[in-house]
Amino acid sequence: MTEQVQNENHESFNKENSIYETWQSCNKNHPDLPAIEYFGNQWSFKQCEELIDIYARAFLLMLPDKKKSVTFCTPSLPSTFFAFYALNKIGVRANFVSHTILPSNPNEYIEETDTEILVLFDGFFKAVAPAIKKTKLKKIIIVSLSDGVKTIPDYVPDKIREYLLKTGTAKLIKIAMPFKKIMSLTKFESIGRKSNFEAKSVYNKGETAVVLYTGGSTGIPKGVEITNEATNHLIETYKTITSITPGDRNLVLIPPNHPTSFMISLLMPWRYGATQVIQPIYRKETFADDLINTKAQIVMAAPSHYAALLLKDFKAGDLRSLRSAFCGGEPVTKELAIAINNVLEKAGAERPWLGLGYGMSELGPTVFSATDETLSHLCNKVGSLIKGVEARIIDNDGNVLGNNEKGRLEVRTPYRMKGYYKQPELTAEFFNEDGFAKTGDIAICDENGYYDVIGRATDSITAVDGSTVYLFDIERVIYKDNAVWEAEVIGLTCNGKDVPVVHIVLNSEYRGNDNDVILRLHTLCKEHLSANEIPQGYKIREVFGTNPISAKRDYRALLEERNGYFVVDGNEVREVEF
Repeated sequence: MTEQVQNENHESFNKENSIYETWQSCNKNHPDLPAIEYFGNQWSFKQCEELIDIYARAFLLMLPDKKKSVTFCTPSLPSTFFAFYALNKIGVRANFVSHTILPSNPNEYIEETDTEILVLFDGFFKAVAPAIKKTKLKKIIIVSLSDGVKTIPDYVPDKIREYLLKTGTAKLIKIAMPFKKIMSLTKFESIGRKSNFEAKSVYNKGETAVVLYTGGSTGIPKGVEITNEATNHLIETYKTITSITPGDRNLVLIPPNHPTSFMISLLMPWRYGATQVIQPIYRKETFADDLINTKAQIVMAAPSHYAALLLKDFKAGDLRSLRSAFCGGEPVTKELAIAINNVLEKAGAERPWLGLGYGMSELGPTVFSATDETLSHLCNKVGSLIKGVEARIIDNDGNVLGNNEKGRLEVRTPYRMKGYYKQPELTAEFFNEDGFAKTGDIAICDENGYYDVIGRATDSITAVDGSTVYLFDIERVIYKDNAVWEAEVIGLTCNGKDVPVVHIVLNSEYRGNDNDVILRLHTLCKEHLSANEIPQGYKIREVFGTNPISAKRDYRALLEERNGYFVVDGNEVREVEF
C-alpha cells in the first residue's frame, strides 16, 4: 500500500495527571464561579470540589478493593458529575452503560466488569431491576431528577415541576420491590460526610479510567477503554476548535454513556471553567425552548434536534446568547445545514453556523471539526483533521485514493482507545498493523483538506450483478426534491434479493399529496441513478423514531416494517407488502 497521509505535527502536552487533577488545576483560580446549574440550582467550583471529596470518601469506604469498578446507568445529573470525578480522583474505574443495553446482558456489564456498585437513575429502575437482582452487586445507589433541587424556575413545565418536587423516591422503590442492596443518594452522601478516610488523588499511567459501552446502533455494544492520558490530550486539543472561557454556559443534554456527551459535555467544557447547565430531559420537541430558557452559549445536540428548530417561530434575539452550536453523530444534508444556519441567524445567534464534527467512540470521539472561519460555508462537511490526527481514504484493495475520490476512511490518532474491554480479538481487528483504524465509513476529501463523511460502508446492499449499492447515494438524490423533509433508505430482502426502499417524512405543505410526490421521486431516481439503485418501494411516514440513548434515528426499527410501502407501476401508485 502506498503511504500517503494528511498530517499535522502533533505537540505532546505531557498531561501526566488524572482527569480530576487536571480539572482541579484548571479551575483553582475561580472557586466561586458557578460550576453547575440544574433547574435554577447552582453549585460553585469550590462546592463541587467539596462534594467530589465527600463522594470519594464514601467510595473509599464502600470499595476496599480499588481494582473493582463502579457502573453508571444514569442521564446527565449533578450526582453523575460528582460521582465520576470522585472515582477518577481515587483511581477507580468507571463504566457507563445505557438502560436499554444493561438488562440484555447484566453478566457482561456487571459481573465481567468487576462492578460492585451501580449508580442507577430511579426512572430506569423498573427496566433494569429484574436483570440485576441475581448479580453480585453490593450496592445500588439510586439517583433522581429531584436530587439537589431546592428551587424551580418558572419556565419549567408543570409535569416536570411535579416530578422535581417528589422526595423519597428510593424509599418508595424499596417498598414496592424489596432490594436490600439499595441505597439513596442522601444516605450515600451522609456516609462520605462522616467518613474519616482521606481521599488522596491517585494517578496510574496507562490504566483504564473509563469504559464506555457503545449504543449498538451500528453493531453489537462494545466496551471502549479510555485512559486519563488520551482524554487529557484530546481535551487540550479542543482549544483549537473551541473558545470556551470560565463562566460560559454549556447546555448538557445527552446522557454521559454517549461518547460525544462524555467528552464534549461531561469533561471538556468543565475543564475550561464553563458552567454546566444540566437539562437531562432530552427531547427534540422542547429543544428550541431549552435553548431560549437556559440562555445557553454552547450546546451539543443531535441533527434531529437542530432540524426541529425549523418548526419554531423564533423572534429576533431569542438565541442571542448562543455562540457555539455543535452537532455530530449523523450525516446532515447541505440543504438542511443551510436551513438551520438561516434559523440561527434569524434568531440572533452570535455565530449562526452549525458546527459539524465527526468521530467514533474508539477514536476520541473527534477526528474532524470545522473552525469558526469555515463553518459558514462548509454546511454539511465535517471539516478538517484536528491536531495530531492522520487520515487516509482507500479503495477496496487498500490503495490510497486522491482528492474527491470516494473510499473507505482510515484514521490514526494519539487519542485512540486503549482497546475494547476484554475483547483483544476485536481490538486487533479494528486497527491495522500501522496503527490506522478501520472506521467502516465512506468519505471524500476535497483539495482544501475538508472531509465529507458520507455514510457507513455497511450502509449498502449487494445487487444481483454483484455490485455494491450505497444507500446514502440514493438518499442524496431523494433530498433533491423540496417535498422531502427527512429520508432514510434501507435495504430489505425481497424474493431472495436485497432491494433499496425509502422512508420519507414530507414537508408540511406537501402532506396529503403522497402519490404525486412518490411519482415525482421515482422519476427523479430514474434520471440520476442506475437500475440497481432505483428504490423498489416508498413509504411516507409522520416521523422517524429515535434511539432513546443516542438520539439518532432508530435504523433497526425500520427493518422490521414490511408493510405500508408503495411502488410505482407505470403512472400509478399502489400499496405493497415486502
